[in-house]
Amino acid sequence: MNIKCTQNIYKSSNGVSNVTYYILVPEDVEVRGIIQISHGMCEYFSRYTAFAKYLCGLGFIVCGNDHIGHGASVSRDAELGFFATRDGWKYLVEDVKQLTDLMQRRYADLPYFLLGHSMGSLIARLYLTDYGERLAGCILIGTAGPNPMAASGARFADSIAHSRGVTYRSGLLENITFKGYNRKIKQPHSVFDWLSRDEDVVSLYQSDEKCNFIFTAAGFRDLYTLCARANANHTFRRTPRTLPLLFLAGDKDPVGKYGDGVRRVVNLYRSAGVKNIEVIFYKDARHEVLNELGRLDAFGDISRWLEAQLAACTQAQQEQAN
Repeated sequence: MNIKCTQNIYKSSNGVSNVTYYILVPEDVEVRGIIQISHGMCEYFSRYTAFAKYLCGLGFIVCGNDHIGHGASVSRDAELGFFATRDGWKYLVEDVKQLTDLMQRRYADLPYFLLGHSMGSLIARLYLTDYGERLAGCILIGTAGPNPMAASGARFADSIAHSRGVTYRSGLLENITFKGYNRKIKQPHSVFDWLSRDEDVVSLYQSDEKCNFIFTAAGFRDLYTLCARANANHTFRRTPRTLPLLFLAGDKDPVGKYGDGVRRVVNLYRSAGVKNIEVIFYKDARHEVLNELGRLDAFGDISRWLEAQLAACTQAQQEQAN
C-alpha cells in the first residue's frame, strides 16, 4: 500500500513555539475515518509509525503532533520537557485541538477518533470536556488514575520552578515521579524496563536523546496538573455521555497502578453517566501496549472497536436520513 506522509508546522497556542505535525494518508483505498494520536511524555509521534501504517491499511488517515517540548517541536535541546512559564498544560490540550480543527476543515465528513497514550491520554481526557462532541470515539491507553499526591506534586514542582528556574531539571522530581516503577520487575536491565517487555523497544528508547531526558520543573508542574485535572470530578461530569471510550492497559503497568488506577477511572466515568465504555487489560503487559511483545493483540482489538464505531456511525446516518 502507498501512504502519502506529510510533515508541517503550526503555531502553538502558547504563541511562541512551532508545533510539528504529521499526516499519513493511504492511497488507492477508500478512506473511512481519521485517527489523531496524542503521544506520551518523553516521546514523539514517529514512535507510532508502525501502528499508524497499520491503521492506514484499515483505511484510516492518521495524524498527530509532537507536543511542545517534544520531538521535532523543539528547536534546541534546552526546550525538551518545557511547555510554558505558566499553565503549559492548557497549551498541550489546545494544540491537540488545533490539529483537529485543521483536519476537520480538510476532511469535513469523515468520522474522527482521538487516541491518547499515557500523558497524551490525560491531555485527551481534558480535550473531551470541551471538544468531545466532535469525535466518534476516543481510545485511552496507559492512562493514570486519581493520585492524592498530584496536587502536592504540582505545588512542589512549582516551588522548585520559583527557586531554581522554570527550565531547571530536577533529579529529585524525576526520582519522586518514577521511583518504584521497576519495583515488580525481577532483575531489570534498564531503568526503563517498566515500559515494555520488548528489550529492543527499551534499548531504542534509552538510547534516544528525544526520549531519555528529564522534564523541566515547569514541565513536571504541568504533568502533575494534568493528572489532577484529568481525574477531577468536573472532568468526568463534562465528558459527553454518549461518547464511546476504549481503555487499553497492561496489567503490569505501574502508571495505571497495575490495573487498579484504570478501573477507578472507568468507574468514575460510568458514575458520571458515560456508559459506552470498553476496557481491555493485557496479561503481563507493561506500559506501552502498542510496543509490547503482544502488540498485535492490541492492534487487533483497536481495529475491532473501530469497526464497531464506524458501523454505529453508518447506522446513525441512515436513521437521520429516514
